[in-house]
Amino acid sequence: MDSNPLFGGHHHLSMGGHMTALIDPLAGNDLSATGSTPRRAPAFGAAMCGGAIVFAATGFPGVGAALPQSTNWAGLAGVLLVFAGFRVFGIRHRAASGRLGSWGRGLVMAGLVATAVGFLANAVGPLVPGGAEGMVGLAGVPAWVLSHLVYIGATVLGMACLRKRSGPLPAAVLMIASLPLLVLGVAAGLSLGEPASGFVTWAATEGQAGLVWSLVGVRLCRRD
Repeated sequence: MDSNPLFGGHHHLSMGGHMTALIDPLAGNDLSATGSTPRRAPAFGAAMCGGAIVFAATGFPGVGAALPQSTNWAGLAGVLLVFAGFRVFGIRHRAASGRLGSWGRGLVMAGLVATAVGFLANAVGPLVPGGAEGMVGLAGVPAWVLSHLVYIGATVLGMACLRKRSGPLPAAVLMIASLPLLVLGVAAGLSLGEPASGFVTWAATEGQAGLVWSLVGVRLCRRD
């Protein structure tokens, strides 16, 4: 099973578009959690950039249909890399965004976990015997639904950053727009005919998520 029950594409969940773009919600670095994390952050950032690019590529129109199984495993790997990088980002920059920012980060990370489960269900389904494939696919449905928490989390995190005036203002505004962009973009994509529909929907989901996650990874690569 390699289609998202929600939107009928490969998985169309993407992470809260403009999730944490180039945001630096901290004037300095919060090193209280672990002294080693800042030293390893560039490596996590580079891995996150790679994972974000892979994730965006898996949802590009035509890729999932051509390589369904490879796409699911690649998507799973990409999301896990993004999760690891975003966790380090949260450790480094949690102090300035306050409780609202903590809620936003928590929602984003929960959505990433759900996304990973959805990819895993899609990848494992065809490998199980007999009628079990349908059961595995059915188990992935709630995961794909919960994966959209990344958009809610992005909007909440953007509001926290805007309120605290932490990080570039345009990035915070884009994060706040994450959920509206998802809703409007998917609606527009569904209303259009092919081939425009697939590209518009991709831009509103995997495309925007991959871009923003890449920017977060670039931010982690900076040693400051």
